[in-house]
Amino acid sequence: MIGPLVRALARQKTPALLTVLETAFGFAVAVYASGLAVHYTRVASVPRGIDTRALLLAATERDGPSFTSRDERDTCVRRDLDALARVPGVGAAAEATSAPYNLTHREVVETTAPGGPRAIAWVLDDRGGVASILGLTPREGRLLARGDAAAEAATPAVVTEALAARLFPDGRAVGQIVRRSARQKPLAIVGVVPSFRASLGIDPDAESVLFAADGPPLGRSLSYVIRLDPAGSTAGAGGPAGAAIDGDAALASEVREAIERADPRRVVLVRKLDEGAELDTHTSRGAGGLAFTLIGMMLVVVFLGRIGMASLLVAERRKAVGIRRALGATRADVARLLLVENALLTTAGLAAGAVALAALRAAARAAAPALDVPLDPLRSGLVAAAIWLAGMAAALLPALRASAVSPAEASRS
Repeated sequence: MIGPLVRALARQKTPALLTVLETAFGFAVAVYASGLAVHYTRVASVPRGIDTRALLLAATERDGPSFTSRDERDTCVRRDLDALARVPGVGAAAEATSAPYNLTHREVVETTAPGGPRAIAWVLDDRGGVASILGLTPREGRLLARGDAAAEAATPAVVTEALAARLFPDGRAVGQIVRRSARQKPLAIVGVVPSFRASLGIDPDAESVLFAADGPPLGRSLSYVIRLDPAGSTAGAGGPAGAAIDGDAALASEVREAIERADPRRVVLVRKLDEGAELDTHTSRGAGGLAFTLIGMMLVVVFLGRIGMASLLVAERRKAVGIRRALGATRADVARLLLVENALLTTAGLAAGAVALAALRAAARAAAPALDVPLDPLRSGLVAAAIWLAGMAAALLPALRASAVSPAEASRS
């Protein structure tokens, strides 16, 4: 039965080919869009591991020459921290050249044993107080303190549990020496803290974080991580604590003014530490929603297009259908024949769609590697089933119309 159907469709090459191409294109786009939708939905829902609602980041830059010495820079830092400590509502502050979701970078960290484990870690500077302000408490050892940056033999460092597990899967991390790709001076691990995410998106290394007590660059810029204390804030008095923490622009303004009074020759920017992370989360949710919308639109396009193609195939074969009816074919026989033909075209389109999907992934990898999303066979199968059912549903009405063709059509010229 399949052979005659294929030969009959071969005589109607244009509508049959368009049906196959439409199905293939719809399948490839819908499967890839489903991968993007799942990817961005996961990105938006990944927990960060630290409570950022009460954290601010203050970035400053001098209007003038760079610091000329460490002493000059340290004096300015102490003056800023003293000014921040006097602001009602500021619980604690610490200098931080880098901070989660903001100025961060990755380095390769490896053990000193030949051929030992190595890992990619997000490196944050901490010359005392940063990890504590982020709400982290040591699981082993201690946190970094002021004066650790002056260590001569090895720079003290604190690692997250995720990084410790990668570097030392069979033992304790505290007391171990590691090396990092960007520095010749080794690191001495003095503490381990709970894991948290230092970067945005789905990154397998996002929880591998290393706090290092590095000597800061001179430059002209200073940055501070600040933890708010709503109980001591005059701006948040009389309202719920959460409201004071989450959106108290007045307190952020007081922080900025305090730093500016300490040294008016600077530009000061104060914002929530997770401002960029929140923007990324909203963007990911929007991208995921858009991808899901695209899947629905593709199913609608395939459904409507298949109705048109099926109607065209039936219209071009009215006389042939009439002859079949005249030879004794029932209405059910005609409808069944057209539905089987449509099933063949849909299946061929899905097979071609698998090839188109591979080409689409290759193009995405070449243009933007970040857009190369893994394809789940179960999800691909569900999309294929949805498109197959949509194609069959679209052919049902034209098949019923064809079954109603009178045998008299066979005698018409």
